[in-house]
Amino acid sequence: AVGEGLEQVSDADNLFKLASPELALSAALVQQASALRGGRHENPMMASPCKDAHALDEAEQACASIPDADLRAACMADFCLTEKASVVDVAALSGVMEERLSDGRVPLFVGHGPCRDIGGQALRAVRTKGVRIAMECQELLREVGAAIAGVVGAQLKTEGTCELVIGPGTDVHDFSDFAPSGGGWVGADLGGGVDDPHAAGLGAASFVAGVEKDLSWNCWRLD
Repeated sequence: AVGEGLEQVSDADNLFKLASPELALSAALVQQASALRGGRHENPMMASPCKDAHALDEAEQACASIPDADLRAACMADFCLTEKASVVDVAALSGVMEERLSDGRVPLFVGHGPCRDIGGQALRAVRTKGVRIAMECQELLREVGAAIAGVVGAQLKTEGTCELVIGPGTDVHDFSDFAPSGGGWVGADLGGGVDDPHAAGLGAASFVAGVEKDLSWNCWRLD
């Protein structure tokens, strides 16, 4: 028996299945991962259709980029069943969907160039002293963005350091609660509070809408 409101959703009400075949498969992967979390299999690969050790190795390599262990096991099972590399992209999409459903905000790549608002203007940014790797910049965006509502994105220039992009009215003093690797924040960026005079002329929107094309920069929006 299931609790109230936990019964299976009918196909007619299942938005994943109504949307597209890809999302329907994503929903199936999420359900499979949930089954694994529920302890229905002591070893997730006991339910895998991988026919032999070689097929299992291929599946492990194909799905190695999926960070969630349960979704990775589901990806491996589907890879062995279909022998199609496209299941890896579907599993990755499922992970993003799961995180969104759990109220997690995720960095989305906007493009090559510094972040811009809907009017094409630059947004105020708080610079780190030593975060130089794209993955670390995205993780910092996710961590700080979960705590400070005004954080809307991040940008990173080649041979530069990660900058968190913020909307108008964001109190930069709140950033002192976080200590990025490599030396923390550039002090000058934390000295202005809400009404930083250096913010004059910057975009007034609180949303990263695009980039000013420049291959030496990467921009992510927190979604």
